[in-house]
Amino acid sequence: MIERILRIYRFEWTKAVRRWVTYLGPALVVFVICCVPLIDRLDKDSVSDYGFIAKSAPMALDVIGLLFVLTYTSTLVASELGSGTARTVLVRPIRRSEFLLAKLLFALSYLVALAIIASAVSWLLVYVFGDAAGVTVGGDIVYTSRDMALTYLAALGLSLIPLSAGVALALMISSLTRSTGSAVATTIGLWIAVDTVKYPLRISPFLFSSYIEAPWQVFVDRSDALDATWMPMTAYLLSTSVPVFVVCLAVAWYKLNRRNLCS
Repeated sequence: MIERILRIYRFEWTKAVRRWVTYLGPALVVFVICCVPLIDRLDKDSVSDYGFIAKSAPMALDVIGLLFVLTYTSTLVASELGSGTARTVLVRPIRRSEFLLAKLLFALSYLVALAIIASAVSWLLVYVFGDAAGVTVGGDIVYTSRDMALTYLAALGLSLIPLSAGVALALMISSLTRSTGSAVATTIGLWIAVDTVKYPLRISPFLFSSYIEAPWQVFVDRSDALDATWMPMTAYLLSTSVPVFVVCLAVAWYKLNRRNLCS
């Protein structure tokens, strides 16, 4: 089973590297980060520039990167169902669940790739044009550069959990439709609609999308030499993201297994 999933996964990357749209995500992420110095200037003035990282990385990954990943993921299954490619793939001894898991693995690895690119570019700009020697107050080090790096990694890792739930949601919608246009419109439209009404309806604490940027607040607070804790935010993030991830994947699996690919 694992071998078949990895085979499809490698095939997905083979297709992806031939599509220009695959490179658009990283390009947008790098462009956004490179534009942030126009607003938040970097200087080698012995003052830590972790605030730049706290602004640029989440903006690139959790806003631009998120919308692109949702759009990209929503086309993964729908495009093959609509074109009939899925029938050709599944003629081989490959289960539909393996087909779906390979798509999920590809989408998640693409998300992680964007996160790595966003992190590398933002930290590189700080090391080249700014300062990242730790957070000091009155000459005393409150957080060392190692502390800030570990805090960043923890914030990034936690933010990937609700982002992964968003990927599962987009994959579910892709499995429910046959048209890439319908899949993209439904995914982005639903995301914007829920994001618009969640605060007026006071349902934001129960939605995983509300916690995508929450882990970054700890990094922001520590950049300002403030004490910050991961709880109870982490508990809320996990309790809203994990169920959505599981349910969306289960619905996608159920629908794909019952779908008549010949019609």
